[in-house]
Amino acid sequence: MNNTDHRHDTEGRDTISMSLIGSPLVSAGMQARNFTAAIQNATPGIAPDFYSPESLSADIERLCDPGCQMSDAAFLNVAVKYFFAYVHEGAYNEKVGYDEIADLYEQFSRHQSLNEPGDDIEIMNLLRQWSSVLRVLADAPRAAHIMRAVIGQKDAPRASGGPYIGVDVGAGTGIMLLAQQIQARRNGFMDVQTLGYQTDPISGERTHDLVHSLGAGSVMLADPTREGAYNILRGRIISYVANEMVAGIQQSLNESNFFNKYQAFFKAIGANADKAAYFPEGLIAHSGAEGASVILAKENEFSAPIEYLDAEFIPQGLIIEGKVLPMHKLGRDFYQFLT
Repeated sequence: MNNTDHRHDTEGRDTISMSLIGSPLVSAGMQARNFTAAIQNATPGIAPDFYSPESLSADIERLCDPGCQMSDAAFLNVAVKYFFAYVHEGAYNEKVGYDEIADLYEQFSRHQSLNEPGDDIEIMNLLRQWSSVLRVLADAPRAAHIMRAVIGQKDAPRASGGPYIGVDVGAGTGIMLLAQQIQARRNGFMDVQTLGYQTDPISGERTHDLVHSLGAGSVMLADPTREGAYNILRGRIISYVANEMVAGIQQSLNESNFFNKYQAFFKAIGANADKAAYFPEGLIAHSGAEGASVILAKENEFSAPIEYLDAEFIPQGLIIEGKVLPMHKLGRDFYQFLT
């Protein structure tokens, strides 16, 4: 697998089974809480059907093979193992029992509380240290849905002689870079170069290490709202542009954390991103204060009208997989594997 080796610089409501309700996980979305409750309540010693006995790296390599049929079970399997590998260094290359995965989810469900007797203090401290990223990864159904949408995207680039250049302007967990890598490999690219931008030095270093270990590119610790951050991409034809932030736990979008990233990116890259595919394909967001809704897409460079650039917008829906998906439904397809 050929990858870019960049230095890590310092620069209507659906019904869900009631068995999924009641996790003590705090500061996370309802889906993450539900999934955590479900996975820790699974029958001890019996792995669910979606879980394979192979290592994360072996599962990823299988998904990269265009001859391997994709399935929701395979995506969820990778998502829960990625969560585990984020915490346990080197685990991506090991076979991990499902009980170990469930135990980690249980520990994470109470990581903001006091330790209990028998807890591994080092692990509990890591859970707290990387909490902001792990809250997103704990929502494995949502992470799995993101992978499915990216890997199976109909307008994704196909190999035509040049390299695949992918970028994530809002990388957090690295799961989007992994999905791009799999997408590119399945679509015939041999030279795959993916780069994510992260501003948190604590989780950013860990995300880079895991992504790079998996052969899924690099994460640069740099401010993606600065045009200069994209100098490494100037003059290169961009294949794919993603923003993991919009698919995470719901938060407001504004000039500093969203619009400025795309403005800087498009100013630096220009026409070299004209033929790129995007995740999301579009985003529907609403500002209550302004009483306005916007559709953000590549056609408007994911930018709100100038009169609303200083407003706060809440994401309401994503345009992915050829349709509009309300934010609260992202990941719902995958709950069937735990009921």
